[in-house]
Amino acid sequence: MTQIPIFFTFDRRYVVPAAVAFHSLLRHAHPQYAYRLYVLHTDVPEADRRRLARLVERSGRATLQFIDVSAIETGGISDPKGHFSKEIYYKLLAPDLFPQYDRILCSDVDVAFEGDIAPSYFLYPDEPFYYAGVGQVLESGRMQTYGPDFTPEEQAVLQKEIAAGYLLLNLKEMRKQGMQRRMTDFYRANYRRLRLPEQDTMILCCHPHVRQLPLPYVVANTYYRTPPARAVFCPYSGVLPPGRRECEALYADALAHPVQLHFVGADKPWNSLWVPRAGVWWRELWQSGFAGRYVRALPSFVRQKLRRYSLKRFVGKAVGKALKRRTNPGKPGLKNNKD
Repeated sequence: MTQIPIFFTFDRRYVVPAAVAFHSLLRHAHPQYAYRLYVLHTDVPEADRRRLARLVERSGRATLQFIDVSAIETGGISDPKGHFSKEIYYKLLAPDLFPQYDRILCSDVDVAFEGDIAPSYFLYPDEPFYYAGVGQVLESGRMQTYGPDFTPEEQAVLQKEIAAGYLLLNLKEMRKQGMQRRMTDFYRANYRRLRLPEQDTMILCCHPHVRQLPLPYVVANTYYRTPPARAVFCPYSGVLPPGRRECEALYADALAHPVQLHFVGADKPWNSLWVPRAGVWWRELWQSGFAGRYVRALPSFVRQKLRRYSLKRFVGKAVGKALKRRTNPGKPGLKNNKD
């Protein structure tokens, strides 16, 4: 039976979301394939590992293996950036960590699958690319945040960025060209300026040797706030056709038939109210049998949320004061640059 390997990277805070991701993935799995799930982690408790393994084994068509990567050197980078965990770094180590595979899928766990992932595994056979994923769909203005930290040449590449929430990695080609060393060196040297650390690293190191997956493989839950007729499509996306009508039709089809529903940003179904498409996640949680585990974890989710918003308010005030100093240099109590 053909195997479909896929790996995830997360820490102990994401055990419940992982249960939803695994359950929904396997509920849509095609019976002709054997799915092999891997988790790269540093601190997932043994009891939670056993719970997740039982969940996967119940499907009768998959296995789950945990790989402890805590001994791997990260170049001193141990603090998470924003709502990202430090485990995102380990995506870059796939060529060495999975020597038994020529290609492998990779997914985040803040997702719910609504279709089978198997077809994506077989795309682009024998082509010399490094990885494939879904490019940006809606214009977001995100490039404004990169500003002076990146050269014009780097910004031109970043405009073509591919979402790291679901990827097909061509491990054979990466090994052949020594891409793992190149990516990890770049990540460590540039971490402080990277906005989406592993995603920025991959496109800046691997462009233009990337490919596009069909749009349904990464459908952000926030897309459902924007109907096709009102959508402002990203002009740099490689996943969209050139015509407006064709873009709307492709976008509408992806909204209606997503393979992976990705809950992007810091607001997730498990920590926020009124998250778009949260009902899909809650249904999968209930069916997975992890609802009790969620209730026990709820206080920690609330604490994480409060800490994040306290930091956000602090940063917002600091930025506001800095801007006032720049725009009002002559006001009392503020330094006058003309002195």
